[in-house]
Amino acid sequence: MAASTSAACGYTTRSWCPRRPKCACPWPTIGLDSNSWSSPFFSFSAMHPAHYASPAFLESLLRAHPGAPTDLQVEHVRPFPVDNSASILAVLTAGHAGRAVGHFGVEVTWRAGGLAETRRLVLKLKPPGAEVAAMLASLAQATGEPLASVYPAYVSRTGFAHTHGRELAVYEQHVGHPLLPKIWGLHADEEHGVYVVLMEYLEEVELLDSVMQPERWTDAHMRTALTQLAAWHANHLHAAPRLPALPGGECAGPEYMLEHVPLWEGLLCSAARHFPSLYSPARVGHLRQALAALPLHNAALAAEPQTLIHNDLNPRNTCFRRSAAGELQFCAYDWELATYHVPHYDVAELLCFVLDTDRYHLRATYLEHYRQQLHRLTGSYPDAAAFRHTFGVAALHFGLHRLGMYLMAHAVSPYPFLPRVVHSFFDTIEEFLPQRVAVPEQVLAQ
Repeated sequence: MAASTSAACGYTTRSWCPRRPKCACPWPTIGLDSNSWSSPFFSFSAMHPAHYASPAFLESLLRAHPGAPTDLQVEHVRPFPVDNSASILAVLTAGHAGRAVGHFGVEVTWRAGGLAETRRLVLKLKPPGAEVAAMLASLAQATGEPLASVYPAYVSRTGFAHTHGRELAVYEQHVGHPLLPKIWGLHADEEHGVYVVLMEYLEEVELLDSVMQPERWTDAHMRTALTQLAAWHANHLHAAPRLPALPGGECAGPEYMLEHVPLWEGLLCSAARHFPSLYSPARVGHLRQALAALPLHNAALAAEPQTLIHNDLNPRNTCFRRSAAGELQFCAYDWELATYHVPHYDVAELLCFVLDTDRYHLRATYLEHYRQQLHRLTGSYPDAAAFRHTFGVAALHFGLHRLGMYLMAHAVSPYPFLPRVVHSFFDTIEEFLPQRVAVPEQVLAQ
């Protein structure tokens, strides 16, 4: 997370964020130290973010961190504002949750071994996934029919009901991995329904939350991201699943895909009704034809091994570090939607977000670069044509499900980056999953 540019209350300052509060900074204006126990700060309940930013709580997190000194003592905590607007789930859920939700900046000074150290960290407070799922259900009702009637059957099956456990599990299981931010502490407060991640404050990085500036992604950034993503995917390919169990089939198996057809049809109808300029009759017809061919597409997915994917891999959740020698390191955060899928899925989402019309022609080139890297590490992807087809099916899944969910929220509070991503998605499936025949007029009219 990066600091707000506002010198005053900068809880969120992005002009494009449709749900930014005018002044929602949750922090008190006082500093905290170990002698401040009489401060009003400590009168807050465990539902308030101040509880989780207290010296005592942060000390317990830091001491539990692997390799932490046993004599570590937090001496001072100074809050500072961070921008929450890039975290769509946090912004949307904040209005529905009766507890602390979001990202909070804390400058923490601690002493260990006689030496003092000060670091700027980000305290991420997550609600139970059920609250996120309930918030999304309310958005579905707000969009009207037919989605309002279809959605209730899928409230707990859209991938959001278990977000509170997944992110903590990924960070706990991959401590120190270069693709992830440095994590300083994790905590699950089951009693109060708050899940805590204490992570590094991402400073001196490149392309942090660059969703509105895809042109800043150079060829070097693209190839670095794809190369290092291939290494992550290769490492988890064929490996036994380690995430907490995902009830309701929240992975991309054939049964899951077929069972979600009614939801995806509802999302498609809603998108076409609310955004006819994005979802033209021809585009809707293409997706309906793809839905009709889903059993065939399922066979392609079922034949492929799955890996641990980020499942929300786009410029809202990524950045790059650069070493003193000038080498780039891709970094992905916000792993709350992590799941198991074909590795192509993360690539499909990333390319849909980053490649605008002037770079559509590079999509196949970048996909082939990724395939070669993944095949070099696994020996499992020698057939470029088959890889391209599976990529098209993964892109279809991204468009039907994730873009459908985005557009459900977009109908209530517009996101200016989304039309660009939708156009890129349709160009992707036209290239990699073209219509087999012309779509009949009666299909277009449905």
